[in-house]
Amino acid sequence: VQINGKRNGFHQPRANGEDSFEEAPMYVAVLTYMGYGIVILFGYFRDFLRAVGLEKCHQAQEREEQKDFVPLYQDFENFYTRNLYMRFRDNWNRPICSLPGPVFDLMERVTDDYNWTFRLTGRTIENVINMGSYNYLGFAENNVDFLKTVADKTKQYGLGVSSTRQEL
Repeated sequence: VQINGKRNGFHQPRANGEDSFEEAPMYVAVLTYMGYGIVILFGYFRDFLRAVGLEKCHQAQEREEQKDFVPLYQDFENFYTRNLYMRFRDNWNRPICSLPGPVFDLMERVTDDYNWTFRLTGRTIENVINMGSYNYLGFAENNVDFLKTVADKTKQYGLGVSSTRQEL
């Protein structure tokens, strides 16, 4: 419903029930599934080579001191972690050394064991575009006016707006 050309906040559902986003073309979907399939096949092949002793990289295997513990994941989760996630783990969980604004500074790190552990080099990579922070409200910014507004609204409304009664 619109009044004077502006919406009043009421959202009319679509009559035919269609989603409002554009679907990916078929070739994109097929190539994506093929890519995942190929990576999974190579992962199973590498697991086979490790089992028969032909694989030289044993970093993707469980450590001896951890074999006495109860497994924390199911078989495919462990497979995914070993063969897929560890290949591109460096793209996530990046340590930063500045405010998480539109750009920030990264702490440079390297790995010697195929992304299982990282060590910091002491250098920083400056002015990296922030494409993954959850700072969409800007609470981490160093703007005095904005911080005063946030403090005032926190005093006015509190922090437990969405909390259960036990937390109030």
